[in-house]
Amino acid sequence: MNKGLIKIHGVCIAKNLPFVTFHLPQQELSTTYIQTTPGNVQWKSILDISGETGFIMAPFDTRNGHRYILVKPDLVIDTGDISRETVNMVESLDLRPQAQWNGAFPVVTGKETYMEQVESIKSSIAKGAFQKAVLSRIRVVEGDHMDIVPRLFQTICRKHPNAFVYLFKSDEHFWMGASPEPLLRLIDGQISTVSLAGTRPYAEKHLDINKWTAKEVLEQEYVTRYIHDVLREFSVKDYRISSPYVKKAGNLLHLCTDFTLGHEKITHRLWEFVDAMHPTPAVAGQPKEDAISFIKQLEPHDRDYYTGFMGPVNRERGTDLFVNLRCMKITPRYISLYVGGGITLESDPEEEWNETQWKAESLLKILGLYIKNLDI
Repeated sequence: MNKGLIKIHGVCIAKNLPFVTFHLPQQELSTTYIQTTPGNVQWKSILDISGETGFIMAPFDTRNGHRYILVKPDLVIDTGDISRETVNMVESLDLRPQAQWNGAFPVVTGKETYMEQVESIKSSIAKGAFQKAVLSRIRVVEGDHMDIVPRLFQTICRKHPNAFVYLFKSDEHFWMGASPEPLLRLIDGQISTVSLAGTRPYAEKHLDINKWTAKEVLEQEYVTRYIHDVLREFSVKDYRISSPYVKKAGNLLHLCTDFTLGHEKITHRLWEFVDAMHPTPAVAGQPKEDAISFIKQLEPHDRDYYTGFMGPVNRERGTDLFVNLRCMKITPRYISLYVGGGITLESDPEEEWNETQWKAESLLKILGLYIKNLDI
């Protein structure tokens, strides 16, 4: 454990300082941004971020009143070698007023209800309303677990080395997660994204892509087609695409296809491109707007920043945006874990429930290292 980082996280939480620590896939070190200037930086539109530097947190849907939030990098700390002087500097920062927490417990969807929701989606698909919808639910861990957050972050980093792991706190929002899915990465003039969908628990037999079902293949194909369509919309013709392959993400496997392209066609319209991409059918459905309209009526909870996206923007090395999956919302009264899965006409309700269980377990097992008698 990095004791210096644990200390910095503890101070930031206690002083209600906006901060983020993020760990890029397959990187050795994490980076921390602490905002020392007052006030939240928020926008209704992602297009307003152009030119800003920091860490962006984007909601699934702004129509619920959620905003794009930026944590400014007023203080940047590379976590490889945190000195006593750095810790002292953070400890000397002014305390910010603590927002009064009065949020109600979120609605938890049980197995029977979730399976009924799957059948409802299948019925609508059969009637031609849409082809795919992504259904989500919440798992709640009750209690105040703020004290474990600093250690929890480092454990998640260790358990998920191939994920984008982050810990984000603004004045009113506190989230942590380990995303396997890049939305857009702009590094050294090259843009990349992925089509990622379909889920199985890790097992050697599931590494053979030919053993995946037609339903899983089609679910991912919807996302691949969507990305092709967005690239055509931006007149991008010269790009590379990999063959579908099986990608490991913690204790799970997904179908994945990589897209890479030069930045020339996109850079001057980067945030328009991000706006067109988000949310993809991997987290919403196909056609997107029809699926979103249906699931917003069906799901009893607010997705908030789950299935939104987040990441550092306009850094010297580029921009790294990831879809907010395998994530949890942290409050003084509970932790909410958000999970979901893509539903098509071929979906089996029992199997869809099991998929959400696997996804929840990827974080519950880590929480169980710090919370006694946790029901996993």
